[in-house]
Amino acid sequence: MSATIVWLRQDLRLDDNPALFHATEFGAEIIPVYIRAPEEEGAWPYGGGSKVWLHFSLENLRESFKNVGSNLIIRKGNTLEEHIKPRT
Repeated sequence: MSATIVWLRQDLRLDDNPALFHATEFGAEIIPVYIRAPEEEGAWPYGGGSKVWLHFSLENLRESFKNVGSNLIIRKGNTLEEHIKPRT
């Protein structure tokens, strides 16, 4: 069975998400992934309020994926290193 990884970055919604819509066209299992890479945020790192918003947004998105039988994988670290780790 094949799988399609959908790397979610800024569009943290299940409904009307173009990346997820296009991923369904392949008919494969969809593996949604979010990677937070603080060292890659450049000159404008997240402030406290943004971190709280992100936390709750990701928790809501994770729950939405659970409701449709999927699991949002959330990682923190270097994106290149994180995307090649085995699925857990």
